[in-house]
Amino acid sequence: MSLGAPAYLLLLLLALVATLLVASWAFWRAGARSRFGGLRASSRIAYIAPAALIVAIAVIAVAASRPQIGERDVEVQQRGVDLVVVLDVSNSMLADDAKPSRLAQAQTEIGALLDRMPGNRVGLVIFARQPFVRSPLTADLQALHGIVLGVDQERGLVPPGSDLGAAIRGAQKLLDGDSADTKAMLIVSDGEDRGTGVSAAVQDARKANIRVYTAGVGMAAGAPIQDADSVTGVLRPRRDASGAAVVTRLDDAALRTIADTGGGRYIAPSGDGSSLTGLAAELKALTQTAFGTKQSSQPIERFQILAALALLLLAGEMIVPMLRDPRITLRSATKLWPLAGAGLLVGAICAATVADINRRGNNQYASGNFDAALANYRTAQAKAPSLAELHYNAGNALDRAGQFDKAVEETRRALPARHDLVSRIEYALGNHFAGGGTLNDALEAYKRALLADPADIDAKHNLEIVTARLTPSPAPTATATSNPEAPATALSGTPPAGGTPDSGAATPGGTPGADANQGTPGPGNETLTREQLERALAEALAGKDKSFTPDEAARALDLLDQENRRAIEDLNKGANPNQLPDY
Repeated sequence: MSLGAPAYLLLLLLALVATLLVASWAFWRAGARSRFGGLRASSRIAYIAPAALIVAIAVIAVAASRPQIGERDVEVQQRGVDLVVVLDVSNSMLADDAKPSRLAQAQTEIGALLDRMPGNRVGLVIFARQPFVRSPLTADLQALHGIVLGVDQERGLVPPGSDLGAAIRGAQKLLDGDSADTKAMLIVSDGEDRGTGVSAAVQDARKANIRVYTAGVGMAAGAPIQDADSVTGVLRPRRDASGAAVVTRLDDAALRTIADTGGGRYIAPSGDGSSLTGLAAELKALTQTAFGTKQSSQPIERFQILAALALLLLAGEMIVPMLRDPRITLRSATKLWPLAGAGLLVGAICAATVADINRRGNNQYASGNFDAALANYRTAQAKAPSLAELHYNAGNALDRAGQFDKAVEETRRALPARHDLVSRIEYALGNHFAGGGTLNDALEAYKRALLADPADIDAKHNLEIVTARLTPSPAPTATATSNPEAPATALSGTPPAGGTPDSGAATPGGTPGADANQGTPGPGNETLTREQLERALAEALAGKDKSFTPDEAARALDLLDQENRRAIEDLNKGANPNQLPDY
């Protein structure tokens, strides 16, 4: 229990004063009756009315303090700007001319900035030789703060090197298509070894009405580049051919040029970990955008109960005189008419709840009627446009209907979401990208799904398949045919228990839920019936206690892969869409 306005409890002093006055009046009246010939003492009923008045004052004081018991979810409007932080995680950021390292200081300063930007939406792109979208635009800055503090452990997500131009384009991709009035990106880097294409990328961002800010990390004097040992992880200075340490230096001139071209400003390192905090106030002074609403917990006010009790007590205080003197006419009772003005309850229109509509959509989804399912999800979205699960469901329905680009767009609207949904949303995005044939985007989505839930077996499985498709190995000669390489294998996953329906199989360049290899023989991927597959696998593994030739090993692995896909497809065919919880 909590109080919304505890200061009103001071009104209890009025109840105390009223109690003292009534007590003084009662003693005075008893003494007066004694002095005037020993009149009979007043009936106790005479004290009911003032007692009711005192209790009513006390109850009103407590009601005014707004007692709150329990919580409920409400929608709160969010206003702010869109900002994407572009963080350099290349090897030069491990230099220790900023303590304890350039990257660690950057993490601290970005975290301090996020703490001062409630209500805004911020995304995160980390980069070295390639960029990686670590977080889409989100208003959950507390969660993003935690992600920023952990990027030093995630440097393996991007290969060594440095390409700031590609990172800027990746950040612009996050901001493109957004309706925010103010869009900005903040590049946090030492500015060294920027790669090619930086100038063109900055100019394109500026043409897209994106402000580009830069923040330097490190010192102009520089420090040796630290390389992590691939086995032990121990940092050692990088050395050139002559054995001298390779020094990395802050290139603030380059960062200033980028900021000037991008319409922002350069933020020099302060050394005390607070150089970025001033940017929050600067962004707040720019045009703010209403991003919509979000679910927030709000305490439930319970003062109404006490207010009703106080009215009853006051009504009792007026009724008591009628009980004492039956001669009081009914006309006097008309004084009670304000207390009898209880409003009539308006009957609620019998309409389906959002959960009911979503449930109908899930049933249509299970029966394979994806157009009808999508129509139900759209109806539910009209009632609850901010509910992430509905966008997730609609994206899956679009995927099954073969509209992969629309599925990606719809599913992205589910972000940001609760932590327990993020992994499933990113996994679904991976399936949609794979279905549309954009395997690089699918790869990143599956990575984000695993970052949100490292135990997601389906995301691991699909990540391995996409990685294999992006880096195909030579076909084994024993099963090679004259046909070209077969289309990519269907990506499938087992729908998780509870929640909303998964998209199931997303087939790159094929029909969702079907194996893209079926009917298209290729190297090591001939179509087999279940019985043929079991027999061929048994024959291939007959000599598993002996050494395999490379061709035999490749053949066995290919058959195992086919069996694994068949098993997952069986799970998908028998899976039922899940339900949103009632609320």
